[in-house]
Amino acid sequence: MKRACRRAASIFTISEFTRSQIVEWSGVPREKVYNVSCGVDPTYRPEGGSYGLPFPYLLCVTNRKRHKNEFRVVEAFARSRLAAEIRLVFTGNRTADLAECIERQRVTSRVHFAGVVPEVKLPSLYRGAQALIFPSLYEGFGLPLVEAMACGTPVLTSNITAMPETAGDAALIVDPTSVEEIATAMGKIVSDTPLRQRLREKGLARAARFPWTNTVAGVHQVLARNVTQPCQFAERGA
Repeated sequence: MKRACRRAASIFTISEFTRSQIVEWSGVPREKVYNVSCGVDPTYRPEGGSYGLPFPYLLCVTNRKRHKNEFRVVEAFARSRLAAEIRLVFTGNRTADLAECIERQRVTSRVHFAGVVPEVKLPSLYRGAQALIFPSLYEGFGLPLVEAMACGTPVLTSNITAMPETAGDAALIVDPTSVEEIATAMGKIVSDTPLRQRLREKGLARAARFPWTNTVAGVHQVLARNVTQPCQFAERGA
């Protein structure tokens, strides 16, 4: 991969965080790496139906990879003292180790797995949620953040890697290694109505800054430049 980075005319990435990571890791000049960002599809919007789950819920759009920090999310949910009717909903299916964690925290009846959610139904799952809970340990961008914001759903996320860059001031930011901080933020984002409204308004404005058309334009601009001005950084004869 380092050789590929050196030989490439240009390198596309999706955040300033990952741009810095690529430059530091590969040793290529910073001006060779372009942040074209990610985007959010117009189908993610506040208008429309909800997913139809028969209970209020906090949503985790994740998978079972460890950096998604799901074990701390479960523990924080157990500590949060939220009303008993509120559920914690994960996309995907349970695994044995996560199920064991849920049972150990005594919240088995309050944690729901939505299974594989078709892309067409994902906006409605966001819309029905009290908030998106996304305290990941590492993201290159964090697409669920802007998807949730575009649906008018308040967001709780991490203060590390690309997430503060993506969320801006439109999310409740926590230390993802602190169960207590996540738990406190969960309670706050559910119970503080003025905060929820502020996050909703700021989130909608923030998500509007990430249309896919911007990404397309950024990629096109770099490709056009490479056609007319071959990159000076590509290795010769390699």
